[in-house]
Amino acid sequence: MTSTTPTEPLAEIARLSFLQAPSLCHPDHGCCVYHRAWSSIRLLLKGGILPAGGAFFADGLARVAQNGVCRVLLSGAADTGVAAMVLGALASRGLAAELVLAERCATSVAQNRLFAKQLGMTFEVHHGDILALECAPVDAVVAHSFINFLPETAQPTLVATWARVLRPEGVVLMHQKLGVPPGRPVDASEVEASRINLEAAALAHGYDPSTAHEIGQAGVAFWSRSKPYHFPSAEDLVGMFMQAGLECLQLERLKKMSTGSPSHLSGVSPEVVQSLIMARRPK
Repeated sequence: MTSTTPTEPLAEIARLSFLQAPSLCHPDHGCCVYHRAWSSIRLLLKGGILPAGGAFFADGLARVAQNGVCRVLLSGAADTGVAAMVLGALASRGLAAELVLAERCATSVAQNRLFAKQLGMTFEVHHGDILALECAPVDAVVAHSFINFLPETAQPTLVATWARVLRPEGVVLMHQKLGVPPGRPVDASEVEASRINLEAAALAHGYDPSTAHEIGQAGVAFWSRSKPYHFPSAEDLVGMFMQAGLECLQLERLKKMSTGSPSHLSGVSPEVVQSLIMARRPK
């Protein structure tokens, strides 16, 4: 059992995805641009920041742990950040973790297996479509800014999948933007400023100039990519919970907050409204 948030080997995680995403990411998924750059930006420009909401997840996981252990399904992963956040949240409550990762991308799977190996742990990995997930019951499902990646028509099936694998009295815990309209067009000058910062940080981190330039270009592709996200409204999400037989216990809109997400350009800290969401599967 760890007593603090485990340290990710983020430099190694970032190198893995930068070098291997072109061969690991399935071309039909269109995720290579995302996965190739995410960890490098998080390492070089965002200080290795973890996903937000650690205290909320710690409280939610502690309420459903059994005999000092919590079995947690991680519903998707950009890299190892969600796993590290969940492990730290559990450790802060003196709890051990049994992590189950459902992820369709081989890049994220490879990153999390590397992380687990460093920790001397084994994550139960289900590599494939989460909508077809079959696993032993879990105490909790953690979904961090995930549901918006699925088409609107598939989101009720995702919620039903979470309900199906939850044990009675288990919980779904989400940190999620809801009802977000399409964002403003990307400003080319902001992208260029961020590229310059990213390349400089890569050089300072020890990358050779050629690789630093490639990382900068990967950042440009990432920040400039199309984002066909589908953010459900609060009302629609609660309706999905009800349809899946889940009871919504908490839906708290936070005040506007700056975010350290790699999606946001260097030097630009847009304030966004996130929501903390908890739903329970009744007995």
